[in-house]
Amino acid sequence: MSLIAINILLTYSSGYGATREISDEIGKVLSEDPALKVDLKPIDDIQEISAYDAIIVGTSIRADRPLANTRDFFALNRDILTTKKVALFMVCLTASTEEGQEKVRKNYFPQITEKYPSIKLISTAAFGGKVDFDKLNPVMQNLVRRVILEKTGKPSNGSFDARDWAKIHDWAKELAYRLKHSE
Repeated sequence: MSLIAINILLTYSSGYGATREISDEIGKVLSEDPALKVDLKPIDDIQEISAYDAIIVGTSIRADRPLANTRDFFALNRDILTTKKVALFMVCLTASTEEGQEKVRKNYFPQITEKYPSIKLISTAAFGGKVDFDKLNPVMQNLVRRVILEKTGKPSNGSFDARDWAKIHDWAKELAYRLKHSE
């Protein structure tokens, strides 16, 4: 019996690298299944998506919005995305708690799903992010420290990593199943 591979584009938009690292890990988990062929590419490198059976999009959140190039990707590809299996995950500090993940589901996902209702997502996820303060200018360092303190109640220096790798792996495994079994 021969396997027919499902061709997957896993694309991401990452402000400082946390979303790229999460995308890398999701790609590794999906690639463990021989029926899934994964191409991992930054969203700015995407020219054509018609050859793919499924599209997985990951984006960081800035100022309570998915990054502009992610919004542009959905706008430019909205018609073809209606013919694909599509999954979306968002990465931000807000999603570091259950309450924050609910906020992401209620406030950030609709910025895509309500704007493009004909694109049916087979799966969504909200993951906590990571901040390396040495990658930020001093003004952003102070701003992000205040945001982290407000959202978590914890002061931060050096870096703050709210990614839950077990949750990311579990979502990727569930996504692999859905990619193979959804219409």
